[in-house]
Amino acid sequence: MVLNKEIGEWVNINDYTQSSRAGSPDSRGTHGYAQQDSRGPASQRSSISVHSHASAFPLPLPTDKKNGAGPYGIGLISPVENQRKHVHEMTERRPVRRGTVSRDKPIEDEALGSIVQRLMTPATSPEACTILDLTGAGIRNLAGLSQITSRLEAICLAGNKLQSLAGLPTGLVCLRAPSNWIRFSPNDQDRFMFARELPHLEEIDLSANEISDISVFSGLRHLRVLELNRNRIDSLRGLHGCRRLSHLRLRDNFLFSLDLVASESPLLTTLDMFNNRLRVVPASISEFGQLAKVNMVKNDLEKIELFGTAAEGIRELRLSENPLILRHNGGVVDADQWIAKFPNLKTLYLDVCSVRQLSRLGSADDNNMQSVVSADENSGWPSLFNLSLRGNALRPPLAIDFSCVSNMKNLYAPDTQMSLPRTLPPMNYMLQLVICNAGLTQLPVNMGAALPHLRLLDVSNNPDLHDLAPILQLSASLETLKCRSVGFGDAMIGPTPLESSAHGWGSGELETFPDANGAGSSDEQKMLKLLSKLRRLRKLDFRFNKCTADLYATLSSSISGAASVLDGVLSPQVPGTSVMGDGGHVPVTVPTGMARIDEEMWLRQDNAYVLNLKMTRQTETLRRREDYRFAAVRLLPRLEELDGIKI
Repeated sequence: MVLNKEIGEWVNINDYTQSSRAGSPDSRGTHGYAQQDSRGPASQRSSISVHSHASAFPLPLPTDKKNGAGPYGIGLISPVENQRKHVHEMTERRPVRRGTVSRDKPIEDEALGSIVQRLMTPATSPEACTILDLTGAGIRNLAGLSQITSRLEAICLAGNKLQSLAGLPTGLVCLRAPSNWIRFSPNDQDRFMFARELPHLEEIDLSANEISDISVFSGLRHLRVLELNRNRIDSLRGLHGCRRLSHLRLRDNFLFSLDLVASESPLLTTLDMFNNRLRVVPASISEFGQLAKVNMVKNDLEKIELFGTAAEGIRELRLSENPLILRHNGGVVDADQWIAKFPNLKTLYLDVCSVRQLSRLGSADDNNMQSVVSADENSGWPSLFNLSLRGNALRPPLAIDFSCVSNMKNLYAPDTQMSLPRTLPPMNYMLQLVICNAGLTQLPVNMGAALPHLRLLDVSNNPDLHDLAPILQLSASLETLKCRSVGFGDAMIGPTPLESSAHGWGSGELETFPDANGAGSSDEQKMLKLLSKLRRLRKLDFRFNKCTADLYATLSSSISGAASVLDGVLSPQVPGTSVMGDGGHVPVTVPTGMARIDEEMWLRQDNAYVLNLKMTRQTETLRRREDYRFAAVRLLPRLEELDGIKI
């Protein structure tokens, strides 16, 4: 079949060749269109509506460069050239007679939407194919595939209209067919059993289908990865015999409990049950000896069972967005119980879990939390390196016994009202501390001694935070400082400490500096002189403060949004891919006023702001802006980014 552009129909190639020869002026290949109607009977001609044939291999046929004609003549397009288009309908067109109404009658064509129709084209050679990608090709059945592709090992059938997997070659190793109409139900008379039809499968992805029976995957001895996100699974009890299974992803299903038999999947390392209906984290989770990563975010968890055998293998535990999980003990995270249950836990997510306190049994009460300092550096939670507490306690503020987490590397607690102690215990491994929008009024006075290796500090959106002195103690290590919307520049620059021992830190006296140009320096330049103590600083964000308010575009609601879940590793400035695998972590909003900046949109708005300053000839503001950036480069030699703009 070829498409005749002049009449807008698919016609038989033999019929068209005869008609073109009859109308051609010579026999050397100059094709012309015959005027008479020689298109053949209607039963041999088909018309495909707006979206036409989809090709499995989008390789266009060679064309005649002289006259632009295709291989079938002028005005014709081969089926392979119309790539990635879905078939909507095929109708038979009958000649219109006088006094009658033309109607389209659907044709019952079994080949329509079949995989053989997609592969058997002049530009394809499926016999030697080992990897086949047929994403969005409009395929309805797989009949005949095993006869034309004997060496096939991996196939992707995403976004088609399959209802069955019958016809796949038995030697298949990797199967990906998300977003289809595949249905496996316990009530099926003749169930498709993967162990019988496709015994060599190692990876299966059947997400976004209508699967409710997980027992059809039982007996796959080589299966390592099974992804069944967005299906209708409500139980895992029927999964047996998959002894090599290591990754099981069951997002967006209807699971009420973790009833998977541990002895049937002894090598399971990753369990992703995001957005289900789980109510309890069972104590039997310790029976999975190799289990390292568990994701139970956004369930209906009401309890976590911290008794029984220790789950020594779990390294990462995500329990965010389960606000009732700590209700039975008043929102207290008892570090002793958690250490006993998860002795090797390195990363813990408790975002939006109504956490009120993190402490050990026998530690000081809430009234004495301000002065808790551990005498033993090795006490506490020795294995915990990453902790996320976003969007938790508002009133009373979250109280943390930092002696419990003395070995922590990253603490991520934005949008969480928090009361920091006056002094911190030694935390020699802390690298990142994010406490923005926390209602802070002061920072610990010994930050330099307690956090000697801190590289990133974010204290944005704390308008009552005025004391800059504790931050200046971090001159030996700090590389990134974010102080958006804080009170450092209000009223006057200070109070700042003198380096002499007579005054000490936080003495309240002002340090004087010589003027940069022999005259009075602006407030923003005075602030830069104070921050020049941070010689290793590479990124500084001081926007939306009083001293820099008129230098940049204001933060409008169109370029800010609600806080979102940190994706991937605990790195707020560079969110990466999810450690749970493909699909990442789904962003959610929290009921706080914290704003996240769309940097790209803000840069466009700031460029427009600068252009407006030039058009209105506000030279004083432009000069201050240029002097501010010039002073930053001069005082901070390693600076790479200032206020979201590359140097």
